[in-house]
Amino acid sequence: MSENGARRPHMLMVTVPFPGHCAPFVQLLYQLRHHKDVTVTILGHAARLAEIAKLQERGDFKGLEVHFETVFGDPPPYPADPVFPLRAAVCSAHMEIEFQSVKKRLVQGKNSPGAPTSMIVDMFLWWTKDIADEMGVPWYPFYSTSAWFSLCAIDGPLLHERQLHPTHSEKRAERLDIPGIDFAYVCDVPHEVLEFDEFYANVSHRTLRATGILSNSAFELEGSAGTTKAIISLVERRKKSDPGKLLEDTKVITVGPMAQIPGFGELTFSGDDPSDSLKWLNTQADGSVLYIAFGSVGNVIADRIPQLALSLEESGVPFLWVLKAPPGKTIDQVLPEGFIERVGGRGFVETGWAAQTRILLHPATGGFLTHCGWNSTLESLCAGVPMITWPLSADQPMNARYVTDVKKVGVPVQDQIVSEYSEVSKEDIVKAVRRLMVSDEGKEIKRRSLELRKLLSHSVGEGGSSYKALRYFINDLLKV
Repeated sequence: MSENGARRPHMLMVTVPFPGHCAPFVQLLYQLRHHKDVTVTILGHAARLAEIAKLQERGDFKGLEVHFETVFGDPPPYPADPVFPLRAAVCSAHMEIEFQSVKKRLVQGKNSPGAPTSMIVDMFLWWTKDIADEMGVPWYPFYSTSAWFSLCAIDGPLLHERQLHPTHSEKRAERLDIPGIDFAYVCDVPHEVLEFDEFYANVSHRTLRATGILSNSAFELEGSAGTTKAIISLVERRKKSDPGKLLEDTKVITVGPMAQIPGFGELTFSGDDPSDSLKWLNTQADGSVLYIAFGSVGNVIADRIPQLALSLEESGVPFLWVLKAPPGKTIDQVLPEGFIERVGGRGFVETGWAAQTRILLHPATGGFLTHCGWNSTLESLCAGVPMITWPLSADQPMNARYVTDVKKVGVPVQDQIVSEYSEVSKEDIVKAVRRLMVSDEGKEIKRRSLELRKLLSHSVGEGGSSYKALRYFINDLLKV
C-alpha cells in the first residue's frame, strides 16, 4: 500500500533470453524511474537479469523499486542454425512449463497487498495472457520487433490463406497487396509465421485480446508504410467479427523508437571506452569507415567470412568489423591467410565486445553493413548512419526492404527478389560497399539518413506521437 492507503502500482515483467527482446524492457525501466511509489518485478533468465541488475546497482533506476526473480533455467538447446524458426516456439513452450509454480503463487495471491497490478510480457509469451486473466490484471505484450513483423504475426491466417510463403518460386517476386506491408514482396514474408502456424495462431489469438499492444515503432518512422494504422484496423475488424470475446478498448501503443542513442534512449554502459576499436576510429577521416556487425546471430554467416573479408579488401574502403570466431575455431583460422597484413591500417577486426552505439555515433563511421535486426536497424536510423542490408531471417528481410525501398537510406547487398541471399557473391558485396561509401548516390543516401534522424527525434520529443503514447501508457499503469 502507498502512504495514502491506495494500492501500490506493481508491474510484472516477463522477458525471454534473447538480448534484442530484452533491450526495450530496459529502456522502459528508464522511463519509469521518474515515478515514485512504483514497484517492478522482472521474471526471467539468470544471465539477462544479471545484466539488468548491474544497471540497478550503479543507480540507473534510482527512485524505482525493482526486484528480480530467476524463474527460468538455461534456454533449451536449439538446432545448430540460430535462425531456425523453432527457436521462439521452443523457448516459449519451455518457459511455460517452468512457470507453473509461479503461476500458482500469482493466482493464489492476486488479492494480497503488493500483488502485481499489471503484466508486461515479451510478444512470444502468449500463455501469460491466461494467467493475467485469472489474476484480473491488464496484459500488455511488448512487440520488440518491427511493426511489419508484428502485423505478420497477428494476421498470420491471411498469409496462410493466400499461400504467401517466401520460398514459393512462382510468387517470390510478387508485391504484397496487404495494407501495412505492401512495400514488401512475398520473398520478404517471415517464414516462421507460416511454418509454425499453431504457435503464431496462439500469439495472434492472445494479442487481439490484450489490454494494449506495445510496439517499438512510431507513426513518424513508418511514414507511408502505415503499418501501425493497419494493425489498428485489423483489431477493429476483429472486434466487429467477434465482439463478445475481444476487449473494447484494446490499444496499439507505439513507444519507439527505443534505442541506445542519446535522445532516443539511455546508454546501458558508461565511462570512457578503452577499446582499441574506438581508438582506431579516432585515426580515421570523418564518414570514411564502414562498420560491419551481425548482432547476436553473427555466426550465421560463418561460412561466408572468407568471402566477406576478400570483398572488404578489394573495396578499398576503411572498415571496422566486429567478428566472433565460430565455435571450435580461431579468427586466424577463418580469415584468409595474410588478410590482416594486406589491409594494414585501413581495416580493424574487433574480436571482443564492441560498443555499437558509440561506433555508430562516431564521426568516422559512414555506413553500417548489418543483418537488419530491429534493434540494430533502429540504432542506425537514430544515429543517422546509412546501411548496407544483409538480412537473414524473421523480420530482417522486411526491415531491409523498409530501409532500401521505403526510406531509401541504404542499399541491399543483393536483390533478394532475384536470388537467395545464400548466393551473394564477392562482386555483389564490393559493388554495394562502393555504392554506399564512395559514390554520389551514397552521399544522397547519407543526406536522407540525417533527415530521417531528425524526423524520428520528433516522435520521441515532447508532443511527438511516441512521447504522448508512452505517457498515456505509463499513466494507465499507475492507475490501480
